[in-house]
Amino acid sequence: MVGNGSPKTPSGITSGRPSPAVYRRRRIVAGILALLVVIGLVVGIAAAVNALRGDSAAASETEATIPGPDSAAPGTEAGAAAPAATPAPAASKPAAGEAPAEEPAPETPKLCPGGSVQVAATTDATSYPAGVSPMLTMTITNSGTEACDVNVGTSQMEFLVTSGSDRIFSSVDCMQASQDLIRTIEPNSVETAKFGWERLRSAPGCAQVPSNPNPGTYMFTARLGEISSEPVVFELE
Repeated sequence: MVGNGSPKTPSGITSGRPSPAVYRRRRIVAGILALLVVIGLVVGIAAAVNALRGDSAAASETEATIPGPDSAAPGTEAGAAAPAATPAPAASKPAAGEAPAEEPAPETPKLCPGGSVQVAATTDATSYPAGVSPMLTMTITNSGTEACDVNVGTSQMEFLVTSGSDRIFSSVDCMQASQDLIRTIEPNSVETAKFGWERLRSAPGCAQVPSNPNPGTYMFTARLGEISSEPVVFELE
């Protein structure tokens, strides 16, 4: 005789539904994975922010550099080695009946007032072994409180080397070409120009000089227009 009631699960056979312990383990694993994803995002964002800060710091420390004068070898004609200028493209002519376009007037430079521009001279070493050429640097600083314009072109520059009262070298003597270059300098900002002196004498007009400097003590003075730096001393071995 078969009795009424719910069927029973045969012994030795378990139900297909996971136990509560399995559910707990799955939740723990899912929580750990989510936490790792969040940590990875935080680390990535922090690295990106630090990289941007590093780029900004590097940009704020950038020093503007202007081209220094080029010199021909003493005894050659100044300007002879200058490259030929590339001809400018011809301006297009207006069509018949059209009025020619007016060119905008160039802006008048706001030149720095007297006393607000300072010039300093430096060398890349205090002593140079035989065969090593000194690198001469001119630094131009706007010590005023407002941005202003300075002519920092090679037409205004001179890198002068002397020994006592003896004029040894001037970058003006054999300058191949000179030009004006107007730069706006912000307050307390600097512009620099460099010149590699090849330990040669020079004379006005790039005349031939019979001898070159001997080992000894020399002085470098930088000049921009009417403003000259204090001389800096260096040795040639």
